[in-house]
Amino acid sequence: MGRCIIKATHDEDLYLEWSSVVDACTRVGTRAEFLASGHRQDALDRADRTGTSDRVAQLGGWDDESLGVGTTEHWQHEGPLILNRADLAAFARHLAAGDSRQAENLLIPDPEPWGATA
Repeated sequence: MGRCIIKATHDEDLYLEWSSVVDACTRVGTRAEFLASGHRQDALDRADRTGTSDRVAQLGGWDDESLGVGTTEHWQHEGPLILNRADLAAFARHLAAGDSRQAENLLIPDPEPWGATA
């Protein structure tokens, strides 16, 4: 996949570009900012409808509970991290404001790392 666009919430003009290569957000912005930077309108339209522009895995769709996060700027943690879908808008707002530490405070250790089951 490489990258997809994820809409933060149904009602807010706030999008994240998510990289499946590093499992992290690589850009935050409005629809107009994403269009101006070369993103396709059909990808943004799909994100508006389904939560994500990803056609295959549906990474970040409205029904996803969380996203796996592999790369952070500040937090040093052993093992995989997740971002709850419910915290995605706050995460994006913190990143847009340049406060990556606050954004990273929303990440939690994955309760089922590497596919472990209880």
